[in-house]
Amino acid sequence: MPARTSWSSPRSASVSTPSARTRRPPGGRRIPVRVDFVTCDVFTSRPFAGNPLLVVPDASGLGAASMQAIAREINYSESTFVLPADDPAHAYRQRTFVPLAEIPYAGHPTVGTALVLSWLGRVAPPSGGTGTAAITIEVGFGPLPLDVRFEAARATRVRMAQGKPEWGEPVRDPAFLARLSEGLRIPRDAVGGGLPVRAVSTGNRFLIVPVGSVAALEGADPDPRLVVAVERELGTLGTYAFAFAPGGRIRARGFASGAGVPEDPATGSAAGPLGIYLALERALPDPAGRFLVDQGIEMGRPSELEVEVDRREDGTPAGVHVSGSAVRMMTGSLEV
Repeated sequence: MPARTSWSSPRSASVSTPSARTRRPPGGRRIPVRVDFVTCDVFTSRPFAGNPLLVVPDASGLGAASMQAIAREINYSESTFVLPADDPAHAYRQRTFVPLAEIPYAGHPTVGTALVLSWLGRVAPPSGGTGTAAITIEVGFGPLPLDVRFEAARATRVRMAQGKPEWGEPVRDPAFLARLSEGLRIPRDAVGGGLPVRAVSTGNRFLIVPVGSVAALEGADPDPRLVVAVERELGTLGTYAFAFAPGGRIRARGFASGAGVPEDPATGSAAGPLGIYLALERALPDPAGRFLVDQGIEMGRPSELEVEVDRREDGTPAGVHVSGSAVRMMTGSLEV
């Protein structure tokens, strides 16, 4: 049955204890179940920017089919559903859905969910109210450490470790690069910019595509059918195209049409692989391994992602962290 939605501004509404229990009367006819949610904009410090996220703080009683239906109904890049952790030493278990499928995890949902649960009092601030609370959550590939930053007892920022880095060989096949250029609608001589195309994963596998200039990146107008075909050849969730920008910053655009996300305003699970990629290519904007990514500009939803790459003595990447903030937007409920 169609989902009915109600919502209210967080500035005027209180958050009730969420419930997602299935109810059936003796006659067997199913009664709609109320599912409470919170939304926020992630990787931004102001409303109506960044990447929107729906969080169901208590998804107990919801099956995977209902979670997928809610994600498809809301149609954000991702929606998350919080469950008790399997390990009592962990804070919670997070299931993450794009409109068309469940995925192991994603960046902006992980940052946003941790902040929402902190605002609801389910992640305690450190003694004194200011500082960092270290927690571990459970996602599709296992435990994931997070650092939640608090200011005056309010959570303001999350620093997220990502999964073990893995990468493929550089893609140099001219026919493949021609198909990629055609799919992204970026001139062939702008794809690469002196660096190779490569698939990289820190939990989700993305095709990292360097572009020769910010102007060429801004002009990209992907053909979803062609881009999805290219992604399937390399088994990637999406494509993350980037260009070097002034001031040591990176401009990026993320595309995942195969997952139901034609373009993403902020993609934390691709910004991490980008950091690994830049370390592999010895192309980090800052020798210290820290840089900022600007994404969502072309969508009118500017986002800022902070990336920190951990390297071994020989310079090869060992791991990566992605950090960001969020703004609470709505509370409400669906009947499913």
